Amino acid sequence: MVDFRYHLVSLIAVFMALGVGVILGAGPLQNSIGSVLTDQVDSLRDSRNEAWAQAEASQREANAYREGMEILSDDVIASTLDEQNVIIVALPGAGDDAIDLHSSNLEQAGATVTGTVRVTEDFFSPGAASYRNALSGQLDAYVEPADNPMGTLVRGFELIVTGEDANTATLTEVYQSSDNALIEVVDPITAPADAILFIGVTSEEVPDEPDTDRDTTIANATAFFDSVELPAVYTADGKAGTTLASVRSSSGVSTVDSPADATALINVPFAITQELAGNTVAWGIEDGAEVVVGAAAPLNATTQETQDPATEGDPATEQDPAQTEQTDPNEPTEGES
Repeated sequence: MVDFRYHLVSLIAVFMALGVGVILGAGPLQNSIGSVLTDQVDSLRDSRNEAWAQAEASQREANAYREGMEILSDDVIASTLDEQNVIIVALPGAGDDAIDLHSSNLEQAGATVTGTVRVTEDFFSPGAASYRNALSGQLDAYVEPADNPMGTLVRGFELIVTGEDANTATLTEVYQSSDNALIEVVDPITAPADAILFIGVTSEEVPDEPDTDRDTTIANATAFFDSVELPAVYTADGKAGTTLASVRSSSGVSTVDSPADATALINVPFAITQELAGNTVAWGIEDGAEVVVGAAAPLNATTQETQDPATEGDPATEQDPAQTEQTDPNEPTEGES
């Protein structure tokens, strides 16, 4: 049994400790504690204000950069795609704003936009795999079968956008089947396409946890681009874990990331010229991009040389083939550091 005196001594010790704490806090330690807390609050306030100022400055710089690039892009891309027919193909998640932006931009570059087609989720989703496999097996009468169902479907799709086959109308109807539509023709296709601009999502959320269905969808989309044979450029969000990042690692299709960024307004037309010239490029500001802003390729690669009969064969007027200028698809545009 605990003695009463033990309780009494414990209570006295507790009250003494409280008393000492009150005396010290109200006396010698009061100014010290108050000064420390005040300094910490002032430091946090200064850090917050500095962060706000830096954020505002960065935003002003970004806005100025974007406005400058947009102003310059009209002159830089003008006539780069003259007499070229480009069809816009929107992938699942592509917004109307991005489609309108790049449609106008292609026209500014001199291209004729020959139509707009939306690819549905059934072209890539795991749930529609059985339908895609069955459909690809029924396309033998219209297209030459590829090594895999996705490749066969892509061949049929390319016949639709080029319109160069007697079966184009039938294929378009089949691909737009109301039950399992693979595509939707938004704006009628008015002429065969020389190149395709694929537009994906402007910003894509990458999940922290594994997502099997999403991974399968990305793999199917990558297989789609692996099978594309027409000159094509794919612009979309290019962060790690996105479809564009996957396409960059395995496909022969040119890519431009950050479709809403001002750099894409220059890169997309330039990348199409590179595709038409037989080159594959990866441009933009995300990981995997070769350069921020690339260079255009001349569309008339074959130069017709004419010689004056009076100077024909004159060594002084003949050009050394070794001195012929070559276009590097990844060379920055003039003025870029």
